[in-house]
Amino acid sequence: MTADLPDAPDNNYNQPNSNQPPTSGTYIKPEMISIPGGAFQMGRNDGPELESPAHQVTVVSFAMDNTEVTNAEYLDFVRETNYTPPDHWEDGKPLSGQEQWPATNVAIDDAKAFAAWRSKRDSATYRLPTEEEWEYAARNGDQGNLYPWGNSWSANRAVVDGASPKPVGSFPEGKNRWGVLDLVGNVWEWTSSKAAYYPGNSASVTAEHQDSMVYRGGSYATRAQETQATGTLRNWQRPTTKHTTLGFRLVREGK
Repeated sequence: MTADLPDAPDNNYNQPNSNQPPTSGTYIKPEMISIPGGAFQMGRNDGPELESPAHQVTVVSFAMDNTEVTNAEYLDFVRETNYTPPDHWEDGKPLSGQEQWPATNVAIDDAKAFAAWRSKRDSATYRLPTEEEWEYAARNGDQGNLYPWGNSWSANRAVVDGASPKPVGSFPEGKNRWGVLDLVGNVWEWTSSKAAYYPGNSASVTAEHQDSMVYRGGSYATRAQETQATGTLRNWQRPTTKHTTLGFRLVREGK
């Protein structure tokens, strides 16, 4: 049932992008966005099996990264902890011009290690979002929108149908009601939720994926006409999976 991650075209992903300004020094993460808690209808009844049925979920207030974690921020983590860098980096760092691209090729344990490092750095507690929190943000809570920006698809509000990611925040009109960016497209995002069908769906997770983790949102390689890149889009893979279309963002409990 579970498909592989979308194939990442390899024609220019690792080529330096001279149009993006290089960065240097320590990357300072923008303020997180406060998301007030509430109840909403998670999933939908008119979509793929993995997204159905719609069911009510309640989440408590939390704060969410405005964008996916970037290469620049992940580089600080790698340098300060001597952590193994992503496989596609060269000489232990991202290519020049890709500093503000989302960090990718990270497994669940890599994302958790980063969260622990950032928690210590900021004297706060960061973690991966649950998929309930993620979808609540992507669908604007009780508004229940299909996309972060509303209910109609707009190709200039999400990074899809492409050969590589773009710098985070490249499509500001794609933000949700609270100002969170890039929830659809650019890169898929790990969550802390284990693979499971929704309540009321009689399907069972296969033995192969009993320990798999859910990721959300689609990526730059998602073909919008073939896959409905909505706020309900979900899939799962083994927690050791690393891919150039798969990254993450963090949340903090409370406002």
